[in-house]
Amino acid sequence: MAKGANDIILRDRLQFDIDANGDTALVYGRIDLSDYVSIVENKGLAIKEVRFMLRDPNTRLGNWPVLLVDNPAPGVVALNHAQVKVFASTTAYELVTDVGTASPNVLCVYTQSQTATFDGPNGQSIIRQDEFFGTPDLHPEGYDVVTDLLIGIACDGLTATPLASNTCEIDVMLIAEPKKITQKDLTQMLTQAQDL
Repeated sequence: MAKGANDIILRDRLQFDIDANGDTALVYGRIDLSDYVSIVENKGLAIKEVRFMLRDPNTRLGNWPVLLVDNPAPGVVALNHAQVKVFASTTAYELVTDVGTASPNVLCVYTQSQTATFDGPNGQSIIRQDEFFGTPDLHPEGYDVVTDLLIGIACDGLTATPLASNTCEIDVMLIAEPKKITQKDLTQMLTQAQDL
């Protein structure tokens, strides 16, 4: 989405730890929007776009690796599955399984999964799938917020070197338009938060 005349761009970088098993229990980072939102002053933001970039500062270029799982020992037959889920929300969900595009107060959801089949001398097969349900898809006019934004992330089975047992990062970029929040907007936010 192109930046509009009244839009602002906000950026942040958050860190998260991946354990030795390649897992990260659901953790949150907070993007402070207090300079732009205030219920008392009727100030809010219509968030039009949220972009995520997974980073690994332990690599030479800081890029997230293509492979999420390591090759097993030569000759070993194995089926490895890894997945990552990242989302933006104004609600802190306790379980990552509760987060989807129909969950109240969720702006966008990004998932990345990889299945690797290793068949010893016969080679390997890797299937990778990325899905992103962004704000333009879910909220074309922008998602109105009057609070800080939470970025949640959870990982499962990221055994590839150097992901396991490391601290990785996620870059977040927001495109948002400041707006005056009316009583009707607040009522709509409350209704949306109770949709399910």
